[in-house]
Amino acid sequence: MLYLNSVANVASTKTAKKYAICSEKIPAMQNIPELAPSKELLVRWESKEINWRTFRKQFTEELKAESREQKSQLRGLMEYSLENDVTLHSPEPNSEHTYRAVLEEVINEIWQREGRTDRALNLAGEPVEAPHLPVTDQEQMQQIAAECASFSSMHSDNSPKTCQRCKHLDQQVFMCPTTAQVVVDYKWTTPLWMGVQT
Repeated sequence: MLYLNSVANVASTKTAKKYAICSEKIPAMQNIPELAPSKELLVRWESKEINWRTFRKQFTEELKAESREQKSQLRGLMEYSLENDVTLHSPEPNSEHTYRAVLEEVINEIWQREGRTDRALNLAGEPVEAPHLPVTDQEQMQQIAAECASFSSMHSDNSPKTCQRCKHLDQQVFMCPTTAQVVVDYKWTTPLWMGVQT
């Protein structure tokens, strides 16, 4: 599984393999600068010379060009993450507009084009609300999800979600590979299949 996160969250990263995606060296982490924007592009974005839309478009082009190289770091990492858990850390704060988010989009787009259900998961963001369900119920739902052939773990943010189709609920975000969509936002209130309680 391939995860993305901020450097600020590195202490909470549970994967053995952690890499920095930036041009500067991050202590105690191997760096993969090829997966970060070029220094010129990053300077233009950070100085507000270009807007988010332009930055996103140009960084996407840089990543796609890198992925076409014979010894592509992106392709190699994507292949490696199919068998190994890897987390990529960028020094950006938790925000919607990060190059980490663009990298996630590009990876997921490539995998989708190849017909894979694998997805990169961006873990940086606001913490998920504590669930109002007992731990035993959460564990049971996680087990159901793990055994369900119709779901793959995926999220673009850290908010809990549920699927309307089979009424499955979990702390993770689950996507139906048939529709390639997370069906319903869920805020840890009454589960949909239990109906409205008064």
